[in-house]
Amino acid sequence: MARFLSIMFTVIFFPVIVGAQQAKDLTPDILGELARSCPPDAPLRAAQHALAQVDGKKISQNWEKIIAIDTFFTLRLNDQRISNQQQTGRCWMFSGLNIIRPIAAKKLNCADLEFSQSYLYFYEKLERANLFLEAIIRTKDKPYTDRMVEFLMKTHVTDGENWLGFVELVEKYGIVPKDVMPETYSSSHSDHVVNVLGRRLKQAAVHIRHATIPDSIPMIKMEALKDVYRILAVNFGLPPKEFHWRYMQKDTTLITQKTCTPRQFFADVIGDVLDEYYPLYSIPTLPFNKKYEIDLDRTVSDQPNMYFVNCPLPQLKELAKKSLLDSTVVWFGCDVDQEASTEGGLMIPELYDYASLYGIDFTLSRRDLFETYSSIPMHNMVFTGIDIEGDLIRKWLVENSWGSTAGRRGYFFMLDEWFDQYVQVVVLQKKYLPPEILALFETKAEVLPPWDPMVSAFRMK
Repeated sequence: MARFLSIMFTVIFFPVIVGAQQAKDLTPDILGELARSCPPDAPLRAAQHALAQVDGKKISQNWEKIIAIDTFFTLRLNDQRISNQQQTGRCWMFSGLNIIRPIAAKKLNCADLEFSQSYLYFYEKLERANLFLEAIIRTKDKPYTDRMVEFLMKTHVTDGENWLGFVELVEKYGIVPKDVMPETYSSSHSDHVVNVLGRRLKQAAVHIRHATIPDSIPMIKMEALKDVYRILAVNFGLPPKEFHWRYMQKDTTLITQKTCTPRQFFADVIGDVLDEYYPLYSIPTLPFNKKYEIDLDRTVSDQPNMYFVNCPLPQLKELAKKSLLDSTVVWFGCDVDQEASTEGGLMIPELYDYASLYGIDFTLSRRDLFETYSSIPMHNMVFTGIDIEGDLIRKWLVENSWGSTAGRRGYFFMLDEWFDQYVQVVVLQKKYLPPEILALFETKAEVLPPWDPMVSAFRMK
């Protein structure tokens, strides 16, 4: 019987397959077959009526999955005031500062505080400008079509960074309270300043590449950096060299902070705790249990390239769980554009039931998503809670940086199955990592070029 079915399949279906393979163009016969496959029946017309008037994502939300989620967590760490990165690619910075805010609040005995993001943003853009100009000088004699030159011209000072970039900035420049250097429109809406900086830096790049007298290049670079500094000062304000600050403790005692520099303040309220954090990634297209670094992916020019150890996903999850159960929040990166609702504050696999709407199976595995460039970690947030039933993780509590009106008063509920598909990065303290992973951080890293397809996975906005 099996042999008969095999012969019948070959006789009946093979010619059709051959015909389809040979038909390279959309001929009238093929167009007719496509039209016959989509008859204007009642289900099609109903879907047409709906999509003509309503966003497809909205009408395809899976109501059964949404109402099945409760609001409880077996562990929820203390909430803090939700920050808002607004129209900028600063999630890496906001989530990094959200990690250290509780440390400072405990040290200062205050209920809550927020650090200045515009202060760090000023220096991030200045450092990135310097890094760009140095790279332009090194590649001066390469043609514009060279891969590195092309990469530099396309990236310059665009938004997006990673954990190590955050650490480099705060350790070099320190931090200040938000009311010492508050947000401006430009610091919270970055398109204008990024465009202006990019134009000035590309102008400098042209002058450097055309320079015939080598001794003139340092002057070209310095003039460009002066202009960058002025552009940043106009848009963000001048960063303080030292500051005087007052704050209220939990018992309403008013404290006057002694005048200090941003670096002194960072050392006093945070210390060296950030040196204990290690970045772990789970990129399915790269071999696991190996250290990598990204060429030219750094913020401060004299610091190391961005590096990480690539681990299997279950290991990332267990280590993140271990940290939370020890009351330590976790910085992480994910593809927030996938199966997530900002309005509902939900991150659920198959949140959008496109299969029912279109009658098509859209399933892709985690590896498929990477190999087709369909999913990358493009946003950073913080895990502040977890819901465990028996030995199974049900969901994760996420502190976002999109303001208190997004999600559930600024927080999002992530099902564990969503973690399996779309979380790619966690940053954890050394004490939670097993010896075999710590040993990998001491090994020589494989260097990936800055235009590697996965590099975009390491600059999050």
